[in-house]
Amino acid sequence: MKTDYYPSIWKRTGRTHDGVEFHIRPIRADDADRERQFIDALSPQSRYQRFMHALHEPSNSFIRQMVNVDYRRTMAFVAVILERDAEQIIGVARYAATDEQGMDCEFAVAVADEWQLRGVGTALMRLLFDYARSEGFTQTHGPILAANTHMVELAHDLGLTLRHAPEEWCVVEALGAIR
Repeated sequence: MKTDYYPSIWKRTGRTHDGVEFHIRPIRADDADRERQFIDALSPQSRYQRFMHALHEPSNSFIRQMVNVDYRRTMAFVAVILERDAEQIIGVARYAATDEQGMDCEFAVAVADEWQLRGVGTALMRLLFDYARSEGFTQTHGPILAANTHMVELAHDLGLTLRHAPEEWCVVEALGAIR
């Protein structure tokens, strides 16, 4: 997907619960190497919890798909820190429209293992939902492994309802209005 529009007004600065500063910005196509490094650095458990299957070596086409968004029907925010004068992704939250009207979207979020439970995922998701609402989305949903207690707690904190996915006993579906 190509677009000349980049929503730079959505850049934010955040702080972890323990006071460490990080920045959130919309993803860009030039984040491909950073996205690959982020995925590669996730523990096997975190990768499985995010992608719901074993993802060993992400393909180039998969990485391109992750970083090329149209900022309307598909969107992603990255949380970054500066590491040796270069940005390092520590978290990614994204949505993709699931209906033709652009009212419903599926969300996903992943945070680097050493940054989990520090408020990064919450900050990313709140901004993602704000952005989705500004683009006209009213509903969201996302599959979560039932055993992923931290993600289940985040969904509750975001005001989403959880229900068991009828087709998969180990998955719950988080859904609700975008607030």
